[in-house]
Amino acid sequence: MKISRVTREDLEEVEGLVLSVSEQDVLPHFNEEGKSEFLSRVLPDIEKTLNRVNFYSVKLVSDGKLVGFSALRDGNYLTHLFVAKGIQGQGAGRLLLDHVLAQTFEKEISLRSSVNAKAFYLAYGFNVEGVESEFNGIRFVPMQLLRG
Repeated sequence: MKISRVTREDLEEVEGLVLSVSEQDVLPHFNEEGKSEFLSRVLPDIEKTLNRVNFYSVKLVSDGKLVGFSALRDGNYLTHLFVAKGIQGQGAGRLLLDHVLAQTFEKEISLRSSVNAKAFYLAYGFNVEGVESEFNGIRFVPMQLLRG
């Protein structure tokens, strides 16, 4: 598996991966409003991660196929971490997270975890920083990683 920076040429493939994973793992946890909000706002926001001033965005490729995507904003906020369904649970998410976090010296990393990913982030060392919340039907858990 190889990690490299996401480019504009990767955008359509990254969006396809995010949509595929979301349809299986994320959207089933939302009501109809949340599904609509996610599809109309979150997916189009992926293009913003190409801004290298504010984002460090990477893709994970295995055997020539895109299998993962992650983006860190301003060195301290994880905006995206998606791994293809077929390889979830095999260390790809940890590999991506290790890689993006190695790019920053920030001591506090925050994120809004999807409900289905909470256990992954807890196992990595993140802590829940509030109650499960909802914004326009999108459920999330605020989490934070404190690094020494």
